[in-house]
Order: sequence, then C-alpha cells, then structure tokens
Amino acid sequence: MEARRLLMTVIRSNLKSGLKLGLAAGLACGLALGLPGGAARSQAVSIGALPQGSLSYAIAAAVAKVIGDKTDLTTRAIGVGGSNIYIPQVNQNKLQMSTSAAIEAIFASTGTGSFDGRKNPDLRVLARLLEFQVGFMVKKDSSITALTDFKGQNFPSGFTSQKLVGTLVSAAFATEGMSFSDIKGVPVPNFVRGTDELVAGRTVGSFLAPGSGVVRKAHAKVGIRFISMKAVPSTLGTLQKIAPAAYFTTVKPSKRMPYITKPVKMIGFDYLILTNSKVSDEVAYKAAKALHQNKKALIAAHGVFRGFKPKLINKKGLKVAFHPGAVKYYKEAGLN
Repeated sequence: MEARRLLMTVIRSNLKSGLKLGLAAGLACGLALGLPGGAARSQAVSIGALPQGSLSYAIAAAVAKVIGDKTDLTTRAIGVGGSNIYIPQVNQNKLQMSTSAAIEAIFASTGTGSFDGRKNPDLRVLARLLEFQVGFMVKKDSSITALTDFKGQNFPSGFTSQKLVGTLVSAAFATEGMSFSDIKGVPVPNFVRGTDELVAGRTVGSFLAPGSGVVRKAHAKVGIRFISMKAVPSTLGTLQKIAPAAYFTTVKPSKRMPYITKPVKMIGFDYLILTNSKVSDEVAYKAAKALHQNKKALIAAHGVFRGFKPKLINKKGLKVAFHPGAVKYYKEAGLN
C-alpha cells in the first residue's frame, strides 16, 4: 500500500511540475516493476538436481543458463539431494523443474518402484534431453564375458543412495534369469564406491555409464572393459517390467572411450527435465522453446549436450504426460 501511495505521489508531483503525461506514465511503469504482482517482473524458476559435482547438477545448471539467457525467466539450478527428495518437490511446485531419468519419472508419477505408495500425479515432462547408457564393467584381464559369469562372484549391491542403479542392475540380471541372490553382494551406497571396490579387487565388476570420469580413472589405474548384455527382443519385456521405458542400446568405439574396442550392448534410458501442472503454460512454452532452439548454447554450457537431439525433445512413449505449454511449442515447431 505504501508503495502505491508513493507511486501516485511521484506521478502527481511530476504532472504539477509540468512533466509530460507520457514521461510520468513511464515513471509509473518503472516503479510498477517493483510492486507486488508487477506484470513485467521476471518469473523465478528453480531446477532441482543431485548435489553439485554430479552430472545431474551440471545438466541442470546448463539448462538453467540457457533458459535464463534466452528468455525473461530467472532460472537457477539447486542441488537438493536424491531424486526421492527433489522430484516430490517438483510435484508440489516447491521446485518448478528438475532433472530425472524417465524410469524414475514413471515410478514417481504412478507411485511404484522406488516411489512405492508415494504417487506424484502433477508431474509433467518439459523436455527429453539425452540418452543415458549404462553397463557392466570388469577388469581388462578378467575371464568374465557375460552377465551369467557374475554368479557366485563378489559384485556391488545395495546402492542405498542411488536406488535407480539398483533397479537397473536388477533389471539387467533378470534378462538372464538372475537376481542379486545369485551373486555375493558387497554393499555400496553408489556406483562410485562400487567402482572403487572393483579397482581394489574386492569385486569382479561394476555398473555405470561408460562415458563417466569414474570409468576413465578406473581404466587409468587397472585397465577395464565393458561386457555386452544379451539384447534380444524376448528379453526387452523382462527388462521393462523392472525398469519401465528402459531399452537396449549399442555403444560404439570412440577416441573418448579407449576401453570400448568393439560395439557393446548396454541399457539405455532417457534423461528428462520434469515440471509440474501448476507451472504456467507460458513458462513451459518459453523454456521448451529455449532448449529446442539452442543446442550450441547447451553444448557450450556442458559437453554432454553433444548428444542432444532436438528432434527427439518431445519423444513419444515416455509414459508421463508432457506439459501443455511445451506441447503447444512443439506443435508450432512442427514436431510430431
């Protein structure tokens, strides 16, 4: 109320002093930006992710930068903790967006899997960003060549701070008729510790993304390689019963990954930006447009976006609905 009185006082004072009405109105608009509910005020968008230092946070920070640079939205990445914390906060609109694996988005929206009994019905997809690839790693001189060779061997288990990793390993084992009961579990909180155990010789394998810096460090210390899964149509259904929306993918040799010397079959899953139904169509539209049209800026923010395919940003079959504001933009952009 005091701000409004001040605004009117300024206008009247300037009119009395002979200031033109147009200029007085301009002053009024300028002051209105600072008033509660000012229409021109930039909207704040917080993007939840794993803590700083994680790839999840780096992706969120890159997305926040591009959206912030290319729109009038004020965006920032926030390292919150595990996805079991920040995804429900998106559902409640305490956070407006977050990173998420498609598998976890499905679990969260349906109240199944790692979100059993905790349904988050207001989650929506803003954009599909990348394909993540994960697989099984052993030492280069290991005799292990197939998942079934892990039977009776020490292998990381538990993954108490990365439930998704445990889900993916369970799904992979199931394609070979196996489970964690078939290996000698070595409890670890995450894939980083699991790889430490492999390097130290306390396990015979680990499970993680081949492009990870953790893999490169392990390769430099002991020499590693990845083994292929039995990726056939008959096992895809088994995989997806445990890890919905996961699929088989092939990782080919590249200079960046000298430990991949031939094509290797691994698990792939889509990595998303989630939002919620309470976020306005306008905000979702602007954010989706900024991401779709600015691949070069995303790559400049983080090299992982070299794998970003704009034509797949609204990929079908993710089993979680897209935000209508994003849908509006994608239709206008000719993406079907």
